[in-house]
Amino acid sequence: MAFYKMRGDARMRGIASGRSAHQYRSTVLAALLAAIAAGIMVLVALGIFASRERADARLHVALAVANDVEVVLALHMDANSDFLKGVGSASYRSYAWPVARAGAAAAAYGRLEEALDSDRAGLSAVRALRALTAAWSSQLETIAHQTHEVGSRVTVASDELLLANETLNQITRGLSALRGRQEVLIAAMHAESEQRLAHERLTLLIAIAIALLLLTYAFFVSHRASLSKARIEVIAAQAESRFYEYFAQHPLAMMIYDLESLRILAANAAAERQYGYSAAQFASLPVSQLRPESDLAAFLSDLEAYRRATPRSGSAGLRRHLRADGSFIFVQVSFHFLDYAGHEACFITAIEVTEHEQAKRDLYLRSRALDATLNAVAITQFQHGLDVVSYVNPAFERITGYAGSEIIGKDCRFLLGDEQDQPGSVVIRHAMRSNSEGAVLLRSVRRSGEPFWNQLHVAPVFDDAGVATHHISVFSDVSELVNSQELLRQQARHDALTLLPNRHALTQTLGEMLGQAKEKAHQIALAFVDLDNFKDVNDTLGHSAGDLVLRNVASRLRDGVGQNDFVARYGGDEFVVLFSDARSASEIEAALSRLKASIAELLTASDMTLHVEASIGWACYPQDGRDAEALLSNADMALYSAKSAGRNRVQKFDPAMAKANSQRLLVTSQLRAAIERAEFELHYQPRVCESGRVLALEALLRWRDPAGSLLNPGQFIPQAEENGLIVPIGDWVLNEACAEAKRLCLSYPDIRMSVNVSPVQFAQTDMAAAVASALARTGLDPRLLEIEITEGALMEETTLPTLQKIRRMGVSVAIDDFGVGYSSLGYVRNFKADTLKIDMSFVRRIGRSSVDEVIVKAIIGLGHTLGMRVVGEGVETTGQRDYLLQHGCHELQGYLYARPMPAAQARQFISHHNADSFALLRKECEASG
Repeated sequence: MAFYKMRGDARMRGIASGRSAHQYRSTVLAALLAAIAAGIMVLVALGIFASRERADARLHVALAVANDVEVVLALHMDANSDFLKGVGSASYRSYAWPVARAGAAAAAYGRLEEALDSDRAGLSAVRALRALTAAWSSQLETIAHQTHEVGSRVTVASDELLLANETLNQITRGLSALRGRQEVLIAAMHAESEQRLAHERLTLLIAIAIALLLLTYAFFVSHRASLSKARIEVIAAQAESRFYEYFAQHPLAMMIYDLESLRILAANAAAERQYGYSAAQFASLPVSQLRPESDLAAFLSDLEAYRRATPRSGSAGLRRHLRADGSFIFVQVSFHFLDYAGHEACFITAIEVTEHEQAKRDLYLRSRALDATLNAVAITQFQHGLDVVSYVNPAFERITGYAGSEIIGKDCRFLLGDEQDQPGSVVIRHAMRSNSEGAVLLRSVRRSGEPFWNQLHVAPVFDDAGVATHHISVFSDVSELVNSQELLRQQARHDALTLLPNRHALTQTLGEMLGQAKEKAHQIALAFVDLDNFKDVNDTLGHSAGDLVLRNVASRLRDGVGQNDFVARYGGDEFVVLFSDARSASEIEAALSRLKASIAELLTASDMTLHVEASIGWACYPQDGRDAEALLSNADMALYSAKSAGRNRVQKFDPAMAKANSQRLLVTSQLRAAIERAEFELHYQPRVCESGRVLALEALLRWRDPAGSLLNPGQFIPQAEENGLIVPIGDWVLNEACAEAKRLCLSYPDIRMSVNVSPVQFAQTDMAAAVASALARTGLDPRLLEIEITEGALMEETTLPTLQKIRRMGVSVAIDDFGVGYSSLGYVRNFKADTLKIDMSFVRRIGRSSVDEVIVKAIIGLGHTLGMRVVGEGVETTGQRDYLLQHGCHELQGYLYARPMPAAQARQFISHHNADSFALLRKECEASG
């Protein structure tokens, strides 16, 4: 309140000084008039009275003009305040010139024009100000009508707002100028009054005769002076009250600060509320403390520029200020330079627009988010029955190919092209008409005519009254996703290589066909088609050639069946054919034979002509199975039978196959149990030289079943190889044989142990590691172990490197059953084994078949030439023995010498025969010596 106290004291001192001077002049005037011209005092008094009346009237008019100028100025400031307070409101309207305020301004301007009717310059200024007021009011209304509401935010036309502020500044300057003219006029009136008193003083000296009248007149003048003083004091008090109401109680923050020290001289209650400082705190606060430190240099620079500028007032624009708690606010600052209580000062109005600025920032961020999003966004407005586009973001232009300028004002349905009535569009139209949200997948068209899949979501936008004014559509191009889903659906049911239906589709189709067959009481047939020796194609020509063969076979199968039949790839090189209509067994057999013949037609792969053969097994519903699983299983058994019977044939399911299959399953189950219960044992058959001395033992597996029967390998080894059980069985045989050989070498250190190894073991395990492990576990000398393999095992790519590793350990290798397998001399050349064992089928026909004798002789000659020992297996007669020995066979093995026997009997056999051979050898040496 220091501001108001200083201003009031100054006014009171001026009034007191004027009062003393006026009383003195009145006393002197009365004395002179009484002394000089009492006679003429009446006339002079009348003239003075008339003059005083005119002067008072002019003074009254000048004071009235000054008062009306203050009224007009206050109305404009209040109008500007109400206008600015509405800027931050989401429901912004201009309330600057309500009817009452406009009427008050018009009345004030009317009084000013009437009072200044004789003052041409003043009247012209008032009329100009009146025109500016009308223009300012129109500008505020224009700003109000151009205001845009976006959600809960308001956007104001900044150019129009700057123009309105400039007009208000012109009005303020004009009113200030008019008020200055009146102040000059009132001062002139005071000067004129002093001249008039001098004239009256002279007149009273001349008309002393009428002194009494003049004294009376002097008293009257004194009384009028008192009245004038009282009137001036009333006017001053009214002006003080109006200023207090304007400044102290104004809703906008106002402050006055010293330009040199920057100390705040006065601040109103609104400033205290806005900044959080008390009046006492403001009194000791420099205005610079209201600025952030980073903005202080710019503030001082701008202040200096404003002081040098010609206008003494104006707008400082948008500024950042600090509250007492350190938080930032945004304010719109207006300033006016003035002399205040002996200080060169600046009066400022700081209108807080933080919410407005935040709204602008939020609006900008949302706009940037819309521009940056990858999803297309369109805003539409319902007009004349159409959803007219009013905004699209860059993603919309990128996805659709349409520029925003091309589609603003168009109905949004143009993206649907010719498919305006697709189901999804109906759903979206219903959602938009009912002002609800909706989401659909639509087929849309780009500007180029290219179709794309559009995942669309539409939502309404409501105003404050709850009325839907717009709709926001957000969509994305999901063509790749939709196509991928379609491809996945395709891949889920079709084989990628052959494009035939896959196993999943087969299961579904077979179920449907069985349902129809049951309903119509007719039969269907299911056939398994498996390519023979297809692995050889992959191994020799590569998988690309194998893929070509599979695609070719698929095409031939698809072309070779009827329209209602079904072909699927079951997996690998297996296909399944379903015959849907009722046919006889002979017709189905003939159809499958045609398919087999079609497959067998020559084809070219990797510049080679191939002849592909297939085995086919088939079964019929209902006689061979009443459900899908039974049909598939029985057809598979028929296929197994076709393969076992020599391949390249068509085989129908027979119930006996099921029995055989059950038997295989039973054997498999019993074999697993035999492994767990350790039901296997080894028998050993000796290999002897010409003298009868035992050189080696062959370990032969036997299975003693729970009933006590002893089963030979031929009764279960094929089944064990088929289901993979040969691997654990073979590991046991190898370890047990090595252990027995280790025990045997304590007495007979030169007798080798020969162990048969299945090709399956080479294919499914690391055979070299298994041999090394058995030797390490038993401590057997590698020289005493011999591995027997069949000719077929030599043809596997992985077998030869494994055999080389075994040979490098010191273990010898024998080729078993030589002559009945592949008999490939190339493989024998690539891997020279230590021993060749002639198959017993040739040995048994010695003496009965000259061809077999020639073969035996050739095998022995081959072994000698390649430096391998030759063993004759299955020797049962002396004739066979003599023939083999005569042609250089190194070792003999067979029932002529011994059957396979347990380990204890084998040791007794060695002890007997090796002792006899040593005695015979000693006698021969003595006779020759």
